[in-house]
This record gives sequence, C-alpha cells and structure tokens, in this order.
Amino acid sequence: MPFGLKLRRTRRYNVLSKNCFVTRIRLLDSNVIECTLSVESTGQECLEAVAQRLELRETHYFGLWFLSKSQQARWVELEKPLKKHLDKFANEPLLFFGVMFYVPNVSWLQQEATRYQYYLQVKKDVLEGRLRCALEQVIRLAGLAVQADFGDYNQFDSQDFLREYVLFPMDLALEEAVLEELTQKVAQEHKAHRTIMETVCSWAFSLWAFS
Repeated sequence: MPFGLKLRRTRRYNVLSKNCFVTRIRLLDSNVIECTLSVESTGQECLEAVAQRLELRETHYFGLWFLSKSQQARWVELEKPLKKHLDKFANEPLLFFGVMFYVPNVSWLQQEATRYQYYLQVKKDVLEGRLRCALEQVIRLAGLAVQADFGDYNQFDSQDFLREYVLFPMDLALEEAVLEELTQKVAQEHKAHRTIMETVCSWAFSLWAFS
C-alpha cells in the first residue's frame, strides 16, 4: 500500500524521501490530518486513506478539494497523481475533504458514518452562509445539532453552555437580546429531541434536503 496516515505538524510538503511527500487534509469536523503518499499516488488513493481513517465505505459521494493559486475552490481530479496536480494548480498542499455529490433521498445513504459526514457538511454550509435557510429552519437545525453533538437535554443542569456554542450563521447579525431569545428557542428544540441521538444526523440532513 503506497500510503498511510501519520499525524505531523507542518505547513508545507515534508519530503520523507525522493519518492514520498506529506500533505494535510482538513476534515469536516475541522480536524487536520496528514497523509504520507508516494509521488505516484493518485487523489483516489488519498481519498481512500482519509475514508479508512473515518471508517467510511461510501466514498463515491465524497471528494477532495483545494484552493487554487487564484484562491478558487477546485476539486481534485482523483484519477491523476496527486502531487503533480497540487504542484501545478494548488496555492499550498492543503486539501479539504467534503461531500461532492448530494443524494435526493437520505435513505440512499446506507452507512451511518456517511450520514454523519453529510450532517457535518450541511451544518458547516449553514453556519458559513453557503446554504441559506429561513430563521425557523436555522433554529430547528441548531436544536438537532446540539442533540447530535452533546446528547440529551436532561444531562445538563442548565443550557448556559449554548451561549458558547456556534448556533447561527456567521453572517447573521443579531442584537444581544434577540440572540438570547433565539438561543432559548434552540434550547426548547434540544429538549424536544431527547433519545434520538442515533438518527439525529440523518434527520438534520432530511430537514435540509426536503425543505
């Protein structure tokens, strides 16, 4: 196997030998891993290495992208040698893992790990303003996200921790009083979703997909 995953700290290629290089991949949970590859390894091999770490089998829905030298997002051409591709087009050897193909029905996703990665992608797109939602949808999605990330409502003495948690799109300008009111609405949504931890990720995706 021409590649493996190793955790390292570096910003540029770490050339282990003339036949190997290291590149970083940012996952949907914002963690960054590093992948050691041969110079002949394809983007597909790198994607499979990431999928192995995530215990993800349905890799055909996902891809890797990078920022080009003109700061434009560009998908990796998976069949090509990755190092040559990055050397030619990328601003730096930092890759991003993400959903490349969306399905019309969440039931098409057979693996829970796949549904969880879809959940992370939708959550990220909502919070970063790429996926627009009505305020009512944002509140409901936030309640589902809190359930997915923290578990049942009754585990906490209060909901004060929500004030430190990113619940709403970053470009949504809210006055302090309005923010507090919406946070309380999210807390009520969280309370309503007790015991649905196993399915909350697919429920959140379904809310987006069919709204």
